[in-house]
Amino acid sequence: MKPLVTLHEVYKSFHHLPVLEGIVCDVKEGEVVSLVGPSGCGKSTLLRLMSGVETPDRGQVERRFRRVGFVFQEPRLLPWRAALENVTLVLLDTVLDRDRREAQARDLLARVGLGGFETYYPAQLSGGMCQRVAIARALAVEPDFFLLDEPFAGLDFALRMRMIEFLRRLLDEEARTAVYVTHDVREALALGDRLVLLSARPAQVRHIFDLRGQPRDGWQLGAGLRQIEAEVMTALLAD
Repeated sequence: MKPLVTLHEVYKSFHHLPVLEGIVCDVKEGEVVSLVGPSGCGKSTLLRLMSGVETPDRGQVERRFRRVGFVFQEPRLLPWRAALENVTLVLLDTVLDRDRREAQARDLLARVGLGGFETYYPAQLSGGMCQRVAIARALAVEPDFFLLDEPFAGLDFALRMRMIEFLRRLLDEEARTAVYVTHDVREALALGDRLVLLSARPAQVRHIFDLRGQPRDGWQLGAGLRQIEAEVMTALLAD
């Protein structure tokens, strides 16, 4: 698998406050990378550097993708527009025909399990449903690189579990490359092919764990993943 993003000795500061220090990692085509670290260590900054929104102070970020899709902690839907309209908005510049835009948006909503909810407004949808609309909106730009910044942090535990399982299936079916930022180690292990563990700020890559081939069934982790979970938790508590 070729890397879609490679970071070479990346440094980043804000107002003379060092945030990232010598970051070296990559994201390979078709894999899901979970990004874990202490609160405030720079995980979201690293996502912005990967996407091209931010530039490093030192080092280099190589990008080999065309389009990026972002999903944030909050769905960021327009409350005065129905689910279908929230998705068609991002198609206005690329799909000029209105009927075609709506057909694409309906298909995307169906793919995230919201067929039949096209005319519902955000206030009429649950938190998990709103995040599915946000995921459909991100898919609408046809990204080859998907960035998710703690998208389920505001949901209760049971709903978060269901959404992680839904997202894992979706990413597998769509063969998407993704980076998933979370503060929840179990989420990271349930979703990722690799786990990148960052240290406290200024963040460095403490360790990269390969999760592929480890037995797991949703949130039920095999012995190997439970051992990795213990190592990650020990490192986070040490910071």
